[in-house]
Amino acid sequence: MKLKDKTYLVTGGTSGVGKAIATGIARTGANVVIVSRNTSNGQQTVKEILEKTANKNVSFVTADLSLMKSVEQLSMQFKQQYNQLHGLVNAAGAWYFKKEITSEGIDKSFAINYLSHFVLTNNLLDLIKATDDARIVTVGGAPRFLKKPKIDLKDLQLTKSYSWFRATNLAMFARVYFGFELADRLQNTPASSMLFHPGFVKSNLGKGTTPWWLKLLFSLSSDVRNAPESCESGVYVATKENAKSANGKFFDEKNNIIELRDKFKKSIGNELWLLSEQLTAKK
Repeated sequence: MKLKDKTYLVTGGTSGVGKAIATGIARTGANVVIVSRNTSNGQQTVKEILEKTANKNVSFVTADLSLMKSVEQLSMQFKQQYNQLHGLVNAAGAWYFKKEITSEGIDKSFAINYLSHFVLTNNLLDLIKATDDARIVTVGGAPRFLKKPKIDLKDLQLTKSYSWFRATNLAMFARVYFGFELADRLQNTPASSMLFHPGFVKSNLGKGTTPWWLKLLFSLSSDVRNAPESCESGVYVATKENAKSANGKFFDEKNNIIELRDKFKKSIGNELWLLSEQLTAKK
């Protein structure tokens, strides 16, 4: 119960990495708010976390993270209900095997897997900066895939050529660029930005519209079949003391710090930030 007076907001909290982190944080006694796409999933997840942790301070808010208007509403609702935020965990994610465009004119994969984190973080940044030892924690990816990040700033929505693999990589690189750029921008503030690799965690990403061949790979993979329901790296960075000492750090699934900052050019991170602002500007 060491964190009973602290408040956390976790996106993607109804399944996979987000749910694992929300459950882990709940075990510390903290007040945990998860973001759910609908009421039924939110209610069911809160019930499950309560049964596992006995923490009654777990609740949910609903939002469609593919729509930036909904993310804006989520931000306003959270600020109306809470006056502090010790940790924002950007863990939401989804796979799209066919290109979809949201009603706001944005590629759905890019919107959920990257832009929602960008918008939510910036909207809550004033609250985070006003909270002692607060941090933003963002899901990165396996370090071995991040050594040669490639991102086409002229085609962030993959209008030229779309594939699930390209969309997934684009969002992953964008999140890491965002996490590092955010850390730079928070250097002279009380807040911090950290990234982590969750490792294999049981999730629903392999269900739904997943092609048969990928489902087959999942069924044959021992790593996927034996994936735990916990995410120690995510819980560690979200709850560790003195977050400022780890500002701009990338943690692997064993809580080791991986040196990746020099692989991600500062100029690209800054330009991506500006393009993201333009793409999500209120009209």
